Amino acid sequence: MKTVRVQGVSLTGACAEPVTVEGRFEPRSDAEVARTDVLLSGLPDAVIRESKSRLLLALKETGLTPPSGRLTLNLVPAGRRKAGEMLDLPMALAAAAAIGYLDPRDLAGVLTVGELGIDGSLHGVPGGLAAARVASEAGLERLAAPPETAAEAALDPAIRAHACRSLGEVVAWLSGAREIEALVAPPHEAATVSLARLSAVRGHALGKEALAVAAAGGHALLFVGPPGIGKSMLARALSDLLPPLGPDERLEITRIASAAGRIARGLATERPFRAPHHTGSNVGLVGGGNPPSPGEITLAHRGVLFLDELTEFRREVLECLRQPLEDGHVLISRAGHQLDLPSRFRLVCAMNPCPCGYRGHPRLSCPCSPREVQRYRSRLSGPFLDRIDLRVELAVPDLEELYGEAPAGREAAELAERVSRAQACAAARSGSVPCRLTAPMRRLLEEASAHRDLSARGLESLRRVARTLADLDGDERVGVDHLARALALRQPV
Repeated sequence: MKTVRVQGVSLTGACAEPVTVEGRFEPRSDAEVARTDVLLSGLPDAVIRESKSRLLLALKETGLTPPSGRLTLNLVPAGRRKAGEMLDLPMALAAAAAIGYLDPRDLAGVLTVGELGIDGSLHGVPGGLAAARVASEAGLERLAAPPETAAEAALDPAIRAHACRSLGEVVAWLSGAREIEALVAPPHEAATVSLARLSAVRGHALGKEALAVAAAGGHALLFVGPPGIGKSMLARALSDLLPPLGPDERLEITRIASAAGRIARGLATERPFRAPHHTGSNVGLVGGGNPPSPGEITLAHRGVLFLDELTEFRREVLECLRQPLEDGHVLISRAGHQLDLPSRFRLVCAMNPCPCGYRGHPRLSCPCSPREVQRYRSRLSGPFLDRIDLRVELAVPDLEELYGEAPAGREAAELAERVSRAQACAAARSGSVPCRLTAPMRRLLEEASAHRDLSARGLESLRRVARTLADLDGDERVGVDHLARALALRQPV
């Protein structure tokens, strides 16, 4: 009895993890009942446990009928839970090699992925690009998968992906009886950035300036204002000011979407924009569950996370954002398992100024009492608000701003150019002190601290925003005027 090993992969959350399938076959004696038993070990989930019957049927349909005996399949590492139908194909190959239909040496250097039908056909599964990453990191050169999954894996230039439609095709290719050429990924569409959303926003000069600061410096942003004045339009326009995706970012975004359950047809061309509803749970926002799955902050990685109606989110849900906002990743711990998920996103929020929404409106009256307004705004905790660098109260635009002949497209292009120059300045200055305080700047901060009770995090936030404002102005040094503007963009909530 010889143990054979086949390389596979399991998806957990937005992460793909390598799994080795060990196979061993023990024939029965003539006196025993003539049947084939399949034993699974290594913490398989319900989907994998149910694969035993379709595994035996697929082997028979392919002409690899197992003799009477006991087939043991062990998933390594045994102490980590395995999930999903991706392991169907490597388990079938381990069984075929253990029975003697395949030379175990033919399985070396190959990672296999795919769901198995009872007729031996292969069905596509998400996670092809994530599996390709696992294969390249493990030093494997080839990957065999169903056509849809192989086409996705071929997007990674570090791996040779081979498309197979059935278990029989895979066995024939591995044994050398059939040649299957590696797929060639189609030319990638260019990453794009459009100014259409920003050009559609009329008026709101202060809001657009806040967008520029948020885009140039990576600052979290909160818009406060009555309903219907354009807060959501401004939030969606932030994507227009972010730089085009680089090759590594495109791979990273596509890999996350793939591992989260979407079969990619090509590399991402735009940054993700996620706008979860305020009734969502903390698991839906941050990730978790059983089995663990990625949350909105991971799906928004390298893009924008927009939280509309901020005060309608449950407080404990928003509190879960405090650590990811600072660290750029979230660590989800479960019994015997940990997931470290990326979550480097740009946060934009919007809220009304009061329960009725019309406090400060120039034409509509607000019936809310000061106590009601205070109770409404106190739904947001101090520690959470402290992590939002920019807080801007928007005014209601007048008719001239909404329907005038202002060249919105040219204004958007000029703003994008300013942001691009500021981002280049920040990149060239990477690692330096964001803002050196002069005596006038210290006096301004002392006065602001006395009136606003700024925390140490808040003071550091003001310095960073002032540095970004100087970059937008093309100034090498940060002046007291930049710090004053940073204070104006951090309005009390």
